[in-house]
Amino acid sequence: MKRRDFLKTGLKIGVAANALPVMLGGFPIRALGRSPLRSALETSSSANNNVLVIIQLQGGNDGLNCVVPFTDPNYATLRPTLGLTSSGITAALPDHSSLAFHASMDGFLTLYGNGGGSGNMAVIQNVGYPNPILSHFRGTDVWNTATDSGIYASSGWIGRFLAGQYGAPPTTSGSWPLGIEFGNALSDIFLAANGGMGIAMNEMPSKAAPGGQNYDTIPQNPTTQYDELAFVRLIQQESAIYSQTIVSQTLAANKVTYPSSTLATQLAGIARMIASQLQNGGTAQTKIYLVTQGSYDTHSDQISRQASLLTDLSAAALAFQQDIEAFGIADNVAVLSYSEFGRRPAENGSGTDHGTSAPHFIIGTQVIGKVYGSDPKLDAASLAGENSGPAGAVPSGNMIYDANYDFRNVYATVINEWLLAGADQATINAAIQDILTQDSNATYSANSSWNASLGFFKTNSQSVGSNAYAPGLMLLQNYPNPAYGATTIPYVLQSSGPVELGIFTSAGVEIARPVDGWQSFGPQQTNFDASKLPSGAYYYRLTTSAGTVTRPMVVEH
Repeated sequence: MKRRDFLKTGLKIGVAANALPVMLGGFPIRALGRSPLRSALETSSSANNNVLVIIQLQGGNDGLNCVVPFTDPNYATLRPTLGLTSSGITAALPDHSSLAFHASMDGFLTLYGNGGGSGNMAVIQNVGYPNPILSHFRGTDVWNTATDSGIYASSGWIGRFLAGQYGAPPTTSGSWPLGIEFGNALSDIFLAANGGMGIAMNEMPSKAAPGGQNYDTIPQNPTTQYDELAFVRLIQQESAIYSQTIVSQTLAANKVTYPSSTLATQLAGIARMIASQLQNGGTAQTKIYLVTQGSYDTHSDQISRQASLLTDLSAAALAFQQDIEAFGIADNVAVLSYSEFGRRPAENGSGTDHGTSAPHFIIGTQVIGKVYGSDPKLDAASLAGENSGPAGAVPSGNMIYDANYDFRNVYATVINEWLLAGADQATINAAIQDILTQDSNATYSANSSWNASLGFFKTNSQSVGSNAYAPGLMLLQNYPNPAYGATTIPYVLQSSGPVELGIFTSAGVEIARPVDGWQSFGPQQTNFDASKLPSGAYYYRLTTSAGTVTRPMVVEH
């Protein structure tokens, strides 16, 4: 059995695919499965010290009762019972008098401030995608994998981002995971082609998992079963490394008092972990955090159920923002929300049915806080649905999304203006194409042009140390990857000069140098024969006078 098969099917000994539960202080922490080979080339390729915290509003949040178009008479007509009036909403947004938040979201109103670009919250209207999916499971899958609705992918957009920038998760003692998800189950948002790029846990650990080798050694010349058992043990060891880091290095106390809810407690832990890494000029080693709140599936009793959820969300988000500001790390942290779909404009009894587009939020001191996009269109003609056209098939009674705010454009802008801000633009563009359109492993969308400059963030990125991106130097992913025999390594030089391209083992030993000499500027590529290499993880490194860039490569036979 190959390791990629193991990740999909699990072992006969009963290990769940993609994740192995390990007890940490009485609760399970799961290391996302990946190639067992370690990397000695684990250097930060981050362009900045920015961190992204993602809040999933599970179940399909009703956007119309969240960001309320209270001046639109169509809203009241469509919702004679559920429509919110003056007693159910906050004051109108200072820079957008036709909109107000749900009355339970006074924390969001505080974050929004005066808007007009001066607040700490971006409200993005009518976010969606063509041919929308109204199923919870498949809809969530589309948002997590960032694909067209008709394309199925086994990797997530965050997993592809982290794999493209870091290659493999760090596994040395004292390492932090690249991504952390709070929850009972691992999400495909963190999966990459060769496995996962982080860990998932239910709560902050109180003590670390035991380390060391407290089991029998594996025989020499092992069978496939023993080979996979070694892989399982490696995941256990990595779980122990991460748990020990989290327990030993996380600050003990927050700067502010949080509400008493699961979401607030998780955000409080995230604030402490980020502060622990960034204090005293440190580096943000964990780039992505994910928390989930819900369920927003309000088919009935929506008035009370959504109010309770939005009270929790708003208060927890405000406390988190105040906390990271008190820690002095707020300029390096942004929060992004998403939900698998919105809900239909017309009420159905005491609730609403699954719908299409909805507003989403980005929070942070580096966010240009205002409303993006137009108010939702609720007239009969706009809700007539479509069978074809730019929005694809949209059922009657649903809102048409704003193509400028396709959720992939939102992701592309987050990558461009936040996660990779400060990197060479050619490198950013290549990364966005790998993540959202096509890489050497799969195709994710028929679209090859994404709007990555929606202007959600201020331009002054927070730089960290030396930039591993070399301006004018682009190293692309080899194809095919995994490599079975010959593989092609493409790259782009924007100036002529001496070029070295080396192939390295996971231990950092150079085993081949297919390029070593003068080359002219422009697109280049070299072919490398990997047929004689043992299966495993490798790296290839491009060096010119402009700098050095490294990418991972997998060999399988």
